[in-house]
Amino acid sequence: MLYFKILIFLFCSISLYGENLAIVISKDANIGSLSKKELSKIFLSKTRKLPSGEKTILIEINDKKIQSKFYQTICNKNENQLRKYWTKMIFTGRGQPPKKVKSVDEIISYIKNNKNVISYIPLKNVDKSMQILMVI
Repeated sequence: MLYFKILIFLFCSISLYGENLAIVISKDANIGSLSKKELSKIFLSKTRKLPSGEKTILIEINDKKIQSKFYQTICNKNENQLRKYWTKMIFTGRGQPPKKVKSVDEIISYIKNNKNVISYIPLKNVDKSMQILMVI
């Protein structure tokens, strides 16, 4: 029985987390790379600036599967923890979650039109207008 539960867990994990995500910013951004810790601070509104001092603009797709993979991997927060975190941040006035958009194409458009937009998208959608900060 335990073996069966482990197989189900592994199958669900592979199907949920199977697609690689790229954390991206415009190729024109003045940044070399960011660590997992720096990305976590940016996406959890603990800082609003890049190491260069420029203000960041955060955009994410409104897709629970992709968001779950990103926040679990980068911020070590599951969906429930994240909901509680943002409730507290909004209530205390200390931060807002990233702006949500409906499609990857919208994210790509934002990145092409603003050099300080940071987002995460499926790796297969990365194009020449972006630099990859990290792949998860």
